[in-house]
Amino acid sequence: MSSRILVVDDDPYVRTLVVKILDERGYLTIPVADAWQAMDALQQQEIDLIILDLRMPGPVDGEQLLFTLRDQGNDVPVIVLSGWVDEEITKQAPDCVHAVLKKPIRVDDFAQTVADVLS
Repeated sequence: MSSRILVVDDDPYVRTLVVKILDERGYLTIPVADAWQAMDALQQQEIDLIILDLRMPGPVDGEQLLFTLRDQGNDVPVIVLSGWVDEEITKQAPDCVHAVLKKPIRVDDFAQTVADVLS
């Protein structure tokens, strides 16, 4: 069975691109636009990996979602994929964060990181 990957990004172009990259490699993707939709998806189905943007509009952004997941004991691995990556965020990230990638990304590097985290 293919791994289920939750793609959380408010930018529809980035979300579509990430889904296309993952779909082409045989993963099952669940694209959502915000943290609330991500929490719903996590409650409704088993997720093997989360690709998460940090900065999203709304009452809950990606960084807050990370700490909510940690506080709930959710141990789904996360790859942070964001244009707003700094050393402070990387240091404070919970253990579920397996990689932090800064946009824009190289497709091959991204695909390899996903494969590494899922293996």
